[in-house]
Amino acid sequence: MTQSSGDVDLAALPAVRWSGPREVDLTLDIPPGGVVLGTDRDGRPVAVAAIQPRPVRIGLLGHPAWATALAYRLLGVGCQVAVLTGGSQYWEALRAKVSGPALTWLDAPTSWPAAPGTPPTSAPGPQVLIVDYPTAPPLWVGELPWCTVMHVSSDAPEGSDFWANVDTMLITAQGYATVVAQRWGHADAASADDLRPGEIALADRHGIVPIVFPPTP
Repeated sequence: MTQSSGDVDLAALPAVRWSGPREVDLTLDIPPGGVVLGTDRDGRPVAVAAIQPRPVRIGLLGHPAWATALAYRLLGVGCQVAVLTGGSQYWEALRAKVSGPALTWLDAPTSWPAAPGTPPTSAPGPQVLIVDYPTAPPLWVGELPWCTVMHVSSDAPEGSDFWANVDTMLITAQGYATVVAQRWGHADAASADDLRPGEIALADRHGIVPIVFPPTP
C-alpha cells in the first residue's frame, strides 16, 4: 500500500487475532481516590484518603493555614465540615466567605457529630471535624463510618492516643521527621523534612510523598 506523506503505514503494524473478548488483556490506570492535594515531584496527582466508609484520623503538623485550604476542598466535594478553633486568625477568611449548613463553627469541645448516623444515608453527607485546638480529640470522637477527624497542631502531643493512631499525617513545615518515624518507623522518615518551597508532605503507612500544594484561591 502506498501512503502519502504523514499517513501511517498500516501494513507495518503487527496483526493480532483474538477468538473471544476474554482473551483481550486490558490494563487500566485507576486514578487516585480521596481529596486531591496537588502533584508529586514527577507531576502525578496525589490525594489524601480523607473520606472512607470507616472512621479516619488525620494529623496536620505545622501551619494552620494549610488546614483552611483543606477545609475548603472538603466542602467542595460535599462534606459536612465542623471546625473547632480557639479563635485562630487563620480561619477568619473562610468564616467570612463561606456560609450555609455545610460549615459549622464550634468554639468549645462538644459532642460530634451532632446527629449520629452513617452518612450519607441517615445524614446529609460525610462528616469532617477539624480541630485547631491545643488538645487532641479523644479516640471515641467520630468513631463512626464516614466520619473524619483532623487535628491541627504545631507539634504532636506526647502521650496522645489520637496521634498514636492517625491514618495520615500532613507535614507542612520542616522538623517533624521524628514524629513520622515514631508513628510508622519508615527508614526514610528524614525525607519529611526535605521540603522545597511550596511543598508539603503526606505520610502514612505506605511511605512519605512530597507534594506541590497549589494554594486555594
